[in-house]
Amino acid sequence: MKSVFVTGSGQCGETFLNSLFKGNNKISARDESRPLLHSYYKFIKYNKINIDDAPLFNQLENVIKKSNKKGKIDFESSSFLALHIYELYKKFGSKFIILLRNPFDVSYSLKKKGWYKEKYIKKDKNKIIGYQGVASSFHNKHHNFCRLSPNGSYFFKWNKLDQMLKIKWYWDTIYKKIFDDLKKIPKKNYTVVRIEDLDYDKFLELSSWVGVKPMISKFFFNMKLKIIKKDQKKNKKDLKNFLKLKSKIEKAYYKENLL
Repeated sequence: MKSVFVTGSGQCGETFLNSLFKGNNKISARDESRPLLHSYYKFIKYNKINIDDAPLFNQLENVIKKSNKKGKIDFESSSFLALHIYELYKKFGSKFIILLRNPFDVSYSLKKKGWYKEKYIKKDKNKIIGYQGVASSFHNKHHNFCRLSPNGSYFFKWNKLDQMLKIKWYWDTIYKKIFDDLKKIPKKNYTVVRIEDLDYDKFLELSSWVGVKPMISKFFFNMKLKIIKKDQKKNKKDLKNFLKLKSKIEKAYYKENLL
């Protein structure tokens, strides 16, 4: 089955990349098509809860088959599927575009969205965290599942951290799992892209790797890129505080933060 998944921490360019491929007549593209279902299984996978995952993969298999039957490559962008890369490869032989964005910018963006604004409520370190009620409407119920938190004793230290550091922990945790999964699949099945490095030439490379001819010009690409490529202003005080939480992923891909 022909399928490509674009994933990462969230707020890292997945929706933008999806928009570049969405108009291609050889691709059936979706952006976070089933947020509640997919985030529910993200929560389950992260917390190692013994619940059958057949509904998740049955839903994905149906949409992939539907796309392929039309002669199209199924193309889904979703941070909710970031923890299931190995399983998706095993079941469907999928390809993956892993998007990275500076953790400071991701943390700043998610902070504005209210991530970890309030302390979570939990007493027993040996139990999985309960319902926190972070959703604000019917349309964002998935927030109750996708805003993960640490397990074990570290939870209580994490719960006292600055909001930006809590989000950085999340960013680091997601990418650790992603890169662990990538070790188990063939290199030809994935590519890693820093959104900061994405230009038209890189887009042409990605199109070829996906297996399609690009249907967007350099002019329109640059118009779209100009809208989304805005780094947050970083002063030394902000970064000094941000670096209190160490990250090997950040050290490998964003050394400029450490200078």
